[in-house]
Amino acid sequence: MTTSTTALVEVLEDLDAVLAALSRRADVLDARCSPTASAAWVRSALEVVPPAAVWGVDLGGDEGFVALVDHVDDGGRRTGLLTGGGGYAAGLPSTSPAAAAALGAAVADAAARRGAALDLQELPDDPHVRAFAAGAGADVVPGLAVPVVERPGEGQQLVSAGVRKNLRKTANRLAADGVRAEVTISEDPARFAAVLPELETAYRDRDAVHGIACALDTPQGRRTWWSRLQALGNLGRRELAELRLDGELAAYVVGVPGAQRYGIFEGRFVTRWARYSPGRVLEHAVLQHAFTDPDVQVVDWMTGVAPETLLTVSRFEPRTAVRRAAQRASAR
Repeated sequence: MTTSTTALVEVLEDLDAVLAALSRRADVLDARCSPTASAAWVRSALEVVPPAAVWGVDLGGDEGFVALVDHVDDGGRRTGLLTGGGGYAAGLPSTSPAAAAALGAAVADAAARRGAALDLQELPDDPHVRAFAAGAGADVVPGLAVPVVERPGEGQQLVSAGVRKNLRKTANRLAADGVRAEVTISEDPARFAAVLPELETAYRDRDAVHGIACALDTPQGRRTWWSRLQALGNLGRRELAELRLDGELAAYVVGVPGAQRYGIFEGRFVTRWARYSPGRVLEHAVLQHAFTDPDVQVVDWMTGVAPETLLTVSRFEPRTAVRRAAQRASAR
């Protein structure tokens, strides 16, 4: 069932209504949001959540749209976003702060009628998100910032002298041991499909070595991982970088090319090749590759990864969460 709270606001009460609105608003989502808040990403999220928990809010005239999902935990019933998740950026596509505030008010009222608290995570810290929070009567809570590498200026080096020295040592070690290294970067979907089993093995490797649970150990975790990768492929925003040592996959990175921004979506290395620092070697190759495009101004890691594990960081971009406790709907 789809109901209207005003002439301009539709509260989408079921999966079919959300899917219909998603089809209408796909271009808006893709234009205003990061790939992890695109229509393809929302469709991938819909594959792994209970259909009965899905709802949304749509403003008329393409002014704003948000797809939501309820879940129950120890704190009670909570409403979250179907964009972002897992540390990746969410999105609130709206034409203006005023539209964002109207979207926030509608979401808060509908969540209150459902007896749910708001817990919308991994949002950018921008005027639209803050207007949404104000409209919802919610708090804006700081999140984990995302490291960013800026394009080096004229005469500047991409990485420090110490990092360059370590990379040279690795190259010398490979040569001394007679290990053949090959880096390839491809957008070819057929190539990605062909090596997917190797990517999954590499993804699991570090967790297995340390004896900890892997996100891919459950059917839902594996489906989520695959559906997100597929969503990027469906957008035409997925590159696969591979480092092979003596023909074996030693490390991989999934990159997300864009206009002025290149995202590093995911990267893993195989522990048995740790002597050759394969993750750092490939990370450097991907940074160099990204900046060969003259339009690319920044490379970001898309999630709040620990900066000490990275080759270089120029600055950090803040992320926020919008939260409000469950309460009864108010008259507006």
